[in-house]
Amino acid sequence: MRTKQTSKSNLKVLTTRNLKVIKPCSASFATAPILVAINHRNQSQKLARALASIETQSLFHEQRLQVVILDDHSNKINIKRLVKIADKPYITLIRASCGSAAQARNTILDWADTQHNVRWVARLDADDQFATCSSLVEVISLGERQGKSVVLAGNQISRNDSIDPSINYPKQNWINDPASFVEFIDRFCHGQEQHELPSCNLVLANRVGVRYPNLKSAEDHWLVAMLLLQQPEQVALATNSVYCTYNINGNTTQQNKTDTCWFETRHKLAYVVKKLFEIQKLGLLLLGFGMEGIVYEHHNITIKEFHPWGIEPDDVIRLQPLTRNPLLPLAQGNFIQQGKIWLFRSVRVRYTQVSHTIPYQKIVKFLRSCYLGNIAPTNIKRDNLMYHPSGDLHYIDIGKDLKSLTSSYFIDLSARLYAIGILGYSDHELARRESAFPQDKTLDQIIGFREFYAQLITHLHLANVEPEYIEPILKKHKSTSLLIKACAQDASGFYEQICHIVTQLEFPKRFAKKLLLIDLFDGPFLRQYAEPNLKSVLEQASELVKAGIIDQVISAPNSVETIKNTYKTWFNNAEVTNTHTSNNAPLYNQIWAFEQIETRYVLQCDCDVLIGRKDWQHDYVADMLTELQKPYVQSVGFNIPKATSVFLPYFGEPGQFAPEVRFGMLDLVKFKQALPIVNPVLNGHFQLTWHRAMQQHEKRTYQLRSIRGGNPNSFYVHPNNSDKPLLNSGIIRDLIAQGKIPEQQQEAFDLVPNAQWHYESRSEEVVFLLKGRNTTYPKLMRCIDSLNSQEDQDFGVVVIDDGSSFNHSWLYPMLFSKLGNKTTLIRHAAHQGRMPNFMQAIYEVCDNPNSMIVVLDQDDFLMSQHVVKTLKQALKQGHDVVQMPMFRPNKPLKQYQPDYQNSRQKHGANIWAHLRAFTRACFMKIPESQFKQANGQWFDCVTDYAIMLPLCEVAENPVYIDIGYAYWHERDEYSTEYKLHQKVLLEELLNRETLSSNNNMPERELIES
Repeated sequence: MRTKQTSKSNLKVLTTRNLKVIKPCSASFATAPILVAINHRNQSQKLARALASIETQSLFHEQRLQVVILDDHSNKINIKRLVKIADKPYITLIRASCGSAAQARNTILDWADTQHNVRWVARLDADDQFATCSSLVEVISLGERQGKSVVLAGNQISRNDSIDPSINYPKQNWINDPASFVEFIDRFCHGQEQHELPSCNLVLANRVGVRYPNLKSAEDHWLVAMLLLQQPEQVALATNSVYCTYNINGNTTQQNKTDTCWFETRHKLAYVVKKLFEIQKLGLLLLGFGMEGIVYEHHNITIKEFHPWGIEPDDVIRLQPLTRNPLLPLAQGNFIQQGKIWLFRSVRVRYTQVSHTIPYQKIVKFLRSCYLGNIAPTNIKRDNLMYHPSGDLHYIDIGKDLKSLTSSYFIDLSARLYAIGILGYSDHELARRESAFPQDKTLDQIIGFREFYAQLITHLHLANVEPEYIEPILKKHKSTSLLIKACAQDASGFYEQICHIVTQLEFPKRFAKKLLLIDLFDGPFLRQYAEPNLKSVLEQASELVKAGIIDQVISAPNSVETIKNTYKTWFNNAEVTNTHTSNNAPLYNQIWAFEQIETRYVLQCDCDVLIGRKDWQHDYVADMLTELQKPYVQSVGFNIPKATSVFLPYFGEPGQFAPEVRFGMLDLVKFKQALPIVNPVLNGHFQLTWHRAMQQHEKRTYQLRSIRGGNPNSFYVHPNNSDKPLLNSGIIRDLIAQGKIPEQQQEAFDLVPNAQWHYESRSEEVVFLLKGRNTTYPKLMRCIDSLNSQEDQDFGVVVIDDGSSFNHSWLYPMLFSKLGNKTTLIRHAAHQGRMPNFMQAIYEVCDNPNSMIVVLDQDDFLMSQHVVKTLKQALKQGHDVVQMPMFRPNKPLKQYQPDYQNSRQKHGANIWAHLRAFTRACFMKIPESQFKQANGQWFDCVTDYAIMLPLCEVAENPVYIDIGYAYWHERDEYSTEYKLHQKVLLEELLNRETLSSNNNMPERELIES
């Protein structure tokens, strides 16, 4: 269904009548059993005449009569007059927002039900008057004598203040001869009778439950006609009494006569009356009727016969599958067509009528079934609700009012059902009426509804709102420690790099202990690439310990005695005291550290290695330990990037490979058993590093060996010092960490700097953009799960983590692996800001101009399984900006329908709201300057406005699609300072010139289903 957006001034909202007693009558009249009911709207000048006629009534002089005047939002001038005119002891003045004459009449009847002393309610229009001083007593006496609950009398007609001599009396044969009544109705409805049905002359016994149909015109004729046709035994006809002087030139009457509805409602009345009479003649059991059709029973089959205007073939096509689905809380049956008339036939079910209220759990179950079944029964009232034999609440009014689900319809039906079922409101209390207040404010006036609705929606999405996420409890490799080696020139980015190493390595099991070895040597260094800053390295190391990334920081003491003792143990030489080799390579520091390790095995690495994991379940430590169990293996090298994913058998002859100094696991027991080993001395320095000396020892003894190979799902890349500046952006490290290796890097130990190091581009038809920082794992999981729940799985995802801590974001590749290969993950080592991230995703990663890019914050989730499907349909229809409804748990009653016309002049007009989607081509029309403040800086907040305001201005076909809630959005409350900052930037945005004027563009379409 498509409808045009209307301006806010014309929008009606669901609201209570908000009935208030402005002035009660005095105590002496409050017990009067006769109530004269007057509806008033801007008729104060004529009201005095009506009141004067009341004061002539004999019942008035006996104080057996009181008056209630209901004002339905008159203007200020008329209100002022009304208050003055109504300042009489016998008058109760009430005010309510009714919206139509029918609803105003029903409001008075509802109010009268609460007045225990009132026995009769006599209608009098504000511009009419009682004909004689005995008008009231005559009709009420007749009703009481005959024991009837409805009395209908005659009237004389005033045309432009001139009394017509012809009196319009009711005819007794309308009851005695129903056929003649049907003929009369047909003639009068088609303008062939001098007089209309005298429907204004109606007196009702209080609390009989009679109410006017909610029609714009002829509602009184419909009511009286149905009473005479269906309940004639309850009607007394005062065939010789003149009840009132009826002004047929009232404002509403005159206005309606110029409207086609004045004629249509009368023609429809004639048709329905004739149909009802035919059903009565056939002896069929009439179950009910309305403006859409008549329901009756025939041979144990319940039939709803639609009026010719009651339903369209498209409605039947839409409704038929619903009425064959036993899981839906609906009457079940089939549509058939007889000529031009549609029938809905269902086997009779022993339904039972609902009472004044409905149990809470039955309401919740009904609403849940509607929500999950994508239906919205909108004509919620007690007559349309029944209890199924199963005990479930069912909606039995099958017809056009059974809509496809939208968020607007769902909150509407929820509010109506809550109001009548829980609060016991009248069926007429809630209706769509013009209001000075927005929808959420009017709904908030319904006691308890905010909490009810928030809980209802939350429970419908409980698996997403409170996803089950269990933090992995990792076991330890108790026999293995991690040793990371660093020196003074590693200061730049040291903290982040150590975090990278530890978080990449500590899964699926942890180490017994994580040690950070810092060489206190301050240079000069072999192949030095940076200015040494030992102070910074030590400070960052301290922070790593505080954060729990590292367990202990160690450094070799500069004690000559310790140096000699260490060298004695390793090389059987206590004379050398230099800590570095003859080539200035570190030696003492590392072999001293091995002696501090308390476990048999140590995984030792340089602090600059880049570690990749293709399979996070790969227990690489277990693989290496298995090899080290072999008596002839003393070290295992960590794998390098391979061109294959196949397990490579470990290999290596004694002395073929040195123990991998950059990254490898050592069996310290076997090492110690081999000591001391030979290491030549030159000019007071040992010539070989420890790993080269051990390689020579392996060659000589031919007993132990160092091997390579294994599962390539875990690997490392070593950057040469000259290439380390390329790592500053964090891109290469992030890609390697995810196991994303360009072809040129395969089979290479050292970083290949000129390889194609870039994030995978996305060109899918729909691409979700997930941005966030330190988003909790449960919220990430619910976001991911909502993507996995999409019925159409052909979409792409760009995830940008904006500088979360490494000990948080390390898990992202594992989490997002649930989405398969459709994800591009970007993890910034440092915070970049919202707009730069946005630009990176759209300019650099998304490369298809026709892609629909969908903003999905990492802490939010999709509430519908049909989002991708709907967006693709919108793309095919040529829409370049799409928005769909969001739900905010802290503002559950608020709806965010955008208005694309002159949004800047309407304070943004909800164009900021989620769900937001747009084509890349549309975004690329916007100059980059639009996303920057006047000072040239990126907007650092209100970025949703900064993006959507220009987008909606350059868009050729923006659309809001409501197929139910699509997006769950929650955020923490902003600080006062942040809100002030937002206000300043938003004002700057709203005051900018539009990129293109929409003033002359056609109204945007609102797609509701």
